[in-house]
Amino acid sequence: MAIVPTGNPAWVRANDHTTYGGNVNKIDYQSVGPVNPRTDIGAAQFCRLVADVAAIQLTAPFAELTFLCSDTAPAVPAIESYNSMAGAVPTAVRNGNGDVTFSWLDSYADPYSIVGLINMVHAEATGHGPAPLICTVELLDLSATGRNESIRVRAWDVAGVPAIDPRITLIATTGAV
Repeated sequence: MAIVPTGNPAWVRANDHTTYGGNVNKIDYQSVGPVNPRTDIGAAQFCRLVADVAAIQLTAPFAELTFLCSDTAPAVPAIESYNSMAGAVPTAVRNGNGDVTFSWLDSYADPYSIVGLINMVHAEATGHGPAPLICTVELLDLSATGRNESIRVRAWDVAGVPAIDPRITLIATTGAV
């Protein structure tokens, strides 16, 4: 039997506690709590669980990646680590020294094949290494869909000169479409 979950994938940010089965009037069946507290969950516990899951999906980043720019021998940056709610590593384009644009697809499917659109609403970039870096991000709608699916990251040294070969971590958060 195939299951089609209710609601949208987490990165769409459209689910609330009721999507996960919560109900402010939920009670234990015939007012009997868990029969076996080691294996069963009561209505009060379940309501706490779904409220917390709803809060997590509203605040968790869509993607986190660490990359190393390749400016000395100009090339696309090397993505050293990538964690995401969905999808593969984004496409990277080197724009110049310490300047990279990452682009995700317009949408991704969750494990149940429910498709959710991508709309980046917040990003943070942090430089790594012994020398301080100033990193900026810019949300971009390169596909002209009205949603931001790309993020441009730039890094400078403290003198305002574009950084050469910086290592940067980017955290990207999606929002409602």
